[in-house]
Amino acid sequence: MKVAELEAQRNQVLREVFGHQKFKSSLQKKAINCILLRKTDVYVSLPTGAGKSLCYQLPAVVHMGITVVVSPLIALITDQVAALRAKGIPSESLNSKLTASERTRIIEDLRNKVPTIKLLYITPEAAATDNMRRILSSLHKRMLLSYFVVDEAHCVTHWGHDFRPDYLRLSALRDVCPDVPWIALTATANAKAQEDIISQLKLKHVETFKASTFRGNLYYDRHLAEFILRCLKVPKNKTSDVMKTEKGSRKMVDNKRSCCLTVLAHMLSMVHIQCLAYHAGLSNKLRDDVQNKWMKNEVPVIAATIAFGMGIDKPDVRFVVHWTCPQNLAAYYQESGRAGRDGQRSYCRIYYSQPDKEFLYFLVRRDLALLKGKKISETARKEQAKAMQHGLEKMVEYAEMAQCRHVCFAKYFGEDDLPPCRMHCDFCKDPKGTIARAACSSTKMMKASKANPENGELYGGGKRGRDDDDYGCNSSDAWERLEREEAVRMRDVVQSEFAKRRKVSAFRRFSCFYWIRVFVVDRRKTRT
Repeated sequence: MKVAELEAQRNQVLREVFGHQKFKSSLQKKAINCILLRKTDVYVSLPTGAGKSLCYQLPAVVHMGITVVVSPLIALITDQVAALRAKGIPSESLNSKLTASERTRIIEDLRNKVPTIKLLYITPEAAATDNMRRILSSLHKRMLLSYFVVDEAHCVTHWGHDFRPDYLRLSALRDVCPDVPWIALTATANAKAQEDIISQLKLKHVETFKASTFRGNLYYDRHLAEFILRCLKVPKNKTSDVMKTEKGSRKMVDNKRSCCLTVLAHMLSMVHIQCLAYHAGLSNKLRDDVQNKWMKNEVPVIAATIAFGMGIDKPDVRFVVHWTCPQNLAAYYQESGRAGRDGQRSYCRIYYSQPDKEFLYFLVRRDLALLKGKKISETARKEQAKAMQHGLEKMVEYAEMAQCRHVCFAKYFGEDDLPPCRMHCDFCKDPKGTIARAACSSTKMMKASKANPENGELYGGGKRGRDDDDYGCNSSDAWERLEREEAVRMRDVVQSEFAKRRKVSAFRRFSCFYWIRVFVVDRRKTRT
């Protein structure tokens, strides 16, 4: 097909199928044009909301044949398939949750002389099976395989924030379809991760399209979470007013611990902010009901774990609030990036505390200990350990330092020339106030660390009164130090004690039980 014909079909599909009159950016257009030619492998790095998915979905519709897409989350796959079907694009997914009849129907369609499926989504685990190799081989031999797409490509690298070993096995599929163009996409890869992605996936003659991390429609700020009551004053006085005035405003509250979400949703409701909890402890029916209510704007706020946010494509999310910190800055950038995907002004807030910091250090130490049980090389193990440590350090730096939040993201991803955002974060809007709050926070957190009745040494958070340097968190030999520490510590004891802490200490820390108890007592007094 000639270039002029491709461009004509491109524009027609953009308007009639995807409903867009123009591309989101010139970079997106250039990436799509390159992919349409099918001459090289392509690496695309665009921030959330910049239109990564369209980069492969549009060419998949233009060209005959099937595009196979590898994606890490079934929830995300389900959402993408539903969105494509709504546009009239035949799409399917092969995953572990299918019934036998559903799987048979999809495979039979793939065996047809002219399959109806245009995009086939699979998980990295499914991609590694012999059955999938046979399917891909059959499609390739019949010249029905248009593209092989690796979404969330940062999962393939030890330097990424969400490394998944099954992604490393994807490159073996190049032998099955050697002349099929590969497309790797991500929103969160620094220079080191980008280099590793290209190497691990064995991309050939790769064309690279990378945009700035800066999203000017997002306003970032950080608050110290001393007590739950103080935190709730902000949503009550400010967020609820904004949600009343902004059409389509919706809010997500991210939390690592599902046990806190129900209590959090209840407390938000008590200050007249309608909120529902979403987590793995709910039945499938109840989870679907909560999700549908939020997607249809029947409920303005949802308190959910991270997996929910990453599996949802909702353009008008106006607020993303992190009640606890992610383990690294790349994860926070991606998770908070769910806000404002329609380009409208949106807000991202993170609450931070000394217990959060201790909890983060424990999680990283736990993950480092688990690394020793993985079947990977010593070099890969050390690289992943360094990546974990680096990501944690930058997350803590973001939370504790007074600096432009957007510049902090940019530097992490290797973009050193981004100027301060001026009015798109708390620091640039109020430098003196942010510096004063940061200094005050450091003082309070230091006092909290010294006064903490629990010995943090047991949980890997650090002994009272010590700072990060005492544990080698900024040292090049941190891996060796951690190995020595873990060698003398009984892992079963740590896990047992940590389980107790999750059930009791986390709630005590947020004063959740106190709030519920007061509420119940007050209601009883009212009745009498």
